[in-house]
Amino acid sequence: MNKILLTPLFLFGMMAGFAQTKNPLTVAFYNCENFFDTKDDPNKKDDEFLPESSMKWDEIRFMNKLQKVAQVLDSTVAGEGLPALVGLVEIENKEVLEELVSKSQFKTKSYGVLATDSPDERSIDCGLLYDKSVFTLVDFKELNATNPSLGDYKTRNVLFATLKASNGDVFYVFVNHWPSRRSGETESEPRRIFAAEQVRNKINELQKKDAKAKVIVMGDFNDHPTDKSILNTLRASDKPKDNGDLYNAYQTLDAAKQGTHYYDKEWRVLDQIIVSQGFIGAKKGYKFDPKNAHILKKDFVLFKNDKTGEEKPNRTYSGEKYYNGYSDHLSVYITLD
Repeated sequence: MNKILLTPLFLFGMMAGFAQTKNPLTVAFYNCENFFDTKDDPNKKDDEFLPESSMKWDEIRFMNKLQKVAQVLDSTVAGEGLPALVGLVEIENKEVLEELVSKSQFKTKSYGVLATDSPDERSIDCGLLYDKSVFTLVDFKELNATNPSLGDYKTRNVLFATLKASNGDVFYVFVNHWPSRRSGETESEPRRIFAAEQVRNKINELQKKDAKAKVIVMGDFNDHPTDKSILNTLRASDKPKDNGDLYNAYQTLDAAKQGTHYYDKEWRVLDQIIVSQGFIGAKKGYKFDPKNAHILKKDFVLFKNDKTGEEKPNRTYSGEKYYNGYSDHLSVYITLD
């Protein structure tokens, strides 16, 4: 019988081939819609979401919410495990996310938990979950997105984390929840532009050191992909021109009349995951193909009017009326090869 001699070089090639065979990495983002705990924090305006409040936000409703948030995130990669990176907004604090990790399917893995501590008027913050088997935390900071010269208001800080992946890639991750349009789109726009400037300035610093830096900017921007804050200030589009510009596949989805939020009988994209061109066509490490940007629009996260056929997000509350739904936003996710 002939014997096959496996040389050290051949064995090394086989091992290298196996080492490069990796599952796609999923990055998800979700505006949870008022994910509060049930405890009174004297330093926060959380009175609306307490057991004795008009919302009747008790432990049962909190656990319902927790399980629904987990269900949405689990559905982004059904059958393939949970997302490796998860940005979350409208959370009350870090403790809420720690409960999410410990009391849902997230407990099957080891996740790191980060959260901002912002001066926001509604007492909500931004958070990030990262799979510790994939990422190591290098640094965590908060960027102040409140411009004191633009009136008497306070908004969420931007969460900024530097993470090193097990393959050696360094990810620079921004989780955003920019000021709302509650006071009117035109009047509130300068607040979102200011928030965009803070993120763009930090990206400029990163790209000055490394032109191919791998940056992920995700969030509920309260602006559409073609609004000034994203298109001009953040310099993100589906047709980036200059090397430092960012790639926004959600501009294409918005143009196709898809959406993450339903307002005035129209679906539009407010929630987006934007990447630097360091991910586009990368020759090594993780790369992003624009076709791998998605909106989770499954039946269970939608409410359908049987008479009109109109669909909208299946939310937890509308005013003080409790619907035991998910959120007034749909989640978004991308996969990195």
